[in-house]
Amino acid sequence: MTSQDVAPPPSDDSRVLRYAAFTHARGGGNPAGVVLDATGYSSAAMLDVAQALGYSETVFLTPQSVPGCYAVRYFSPLAEVAFCGHATVAAAAALAERNGPSALTFFTDAGPVEVTTEHTGEGAAATVTSVPTHPTRPPPSSCERR
Repeated sequence: MTSQDVAPPPSDDSRVLRYAAFTHARGGGNPAGVVLDATGYSSAAMLDVAQALGYSETVFLTPQSVPGCYAVRYFSPLAEVAFCGHATVAAAAALAERNGPSALTFFTDAGPVEVTTEHTGEGAAATVTSVPTHPTRPPPSSCERR
């Protein structure tokens, strides 16, 4: 996991961080923007940040009253999305770098996500238990050629 700060707003936790999930080297992995404390951000402000950053997803965490619990929202440059795995890993690694290894619960639009973090010889690592998938098949009539 690698990080690089971008233009920080006033609070250290509300600044936008750049992380790459699934790598230990700069320039690799899957990039995501991370905001560790999005308290007070409107949906429009989150979308603006995601658009300015230009990554496939940016994750916004809002700490809850129970330690280790966060309300989490994900934005692409075009819209809010219910869940993003690599942004979840990036956010958890950012928290582990600052707060040490721990168990976390992220409350997402797709459901609660349990995450554990640890420090390895190569940096912070996160293990995510993803939300269950809900596959659906389109009705046969929707597949007819026109």
